[in-house]
Amino acid sequence: MLCYRWSSPRDSDDGVKATNLTDPLAVPDPIQVATLDEIQRSRKVNIERLKVVLVDMHKRTANANKNKRAAGRKHDNEKRHDDGPHARAKLRVKWCGPAQVTAATSNWIVEIENLITGERREVHASRLKFYADSSLEVTEGLLRHVAHNREGHVVDSLLAARCNAQEKRHELKVHWRGLSEDEDSWEPAAVFLQDVPVAVKAFVKAHRKDESVDVLGKALGLSLD
Repeated sequence: MLCYRWSSPRDSDDGVKATNLTDPLAVPDPIQVATLDEIQRSRKVNIERLKVVLVDMHKRTANANKNKRAAGRKHDNEKRHDDGPHARAKLRVKWCGPAQVTAATSNWIVEIENLITGERREVHASRLKFYADSSLEVTEGLLRHVAHNREGHVVDSLLAARCNAQEKRHELKVHWRGLSEDEDSWEPAAVFLQDVPVAVKAFVKAHRKDESVDVLGKALGLSLD
């Protein structure tokens, strides 16, 4: 007859005797007795403290994001030309006319005809001024353009791509329909992929040999096959 001694899996694996529910436990510190009400009150106090810390953290985060956006706008508004009469003349708005509206492509894009030369072209509605306006003939001073919110602006074409290390995002240079080349702006590529996906995909496909465009396409997860 064969006899064997049963052992637990832990005894067999690491040679340590398994503990039993009746085995004594060594506690380094004295045991503190607390009632259920005391435990609940203590937990409530800790939760309130946590709420205060979270509110302060969110406030600090909001202030940091606000300062970051302000710094980005300041960078975008930096002048792009050296001081001089040529630069000042180039950025000064010159009103041309008189002209009349001959067609409307949308609520913001219209076609006008110069009444003197007969020339027709598309312009943005924000670039029109009524003939009877009291400020007619008044030269508009140099204005620094704030970032576009794109409300009412229509994309004419995508010109280039870049990686903005400061903002940690990929951007597309956009030419707006009815606006001049001086008003071209760099916009977040991820946002434009949602707004005008067909235009973004066509641009990436057409300029896939451009390294910056290729990097942008991969970052946006666009398949060029």
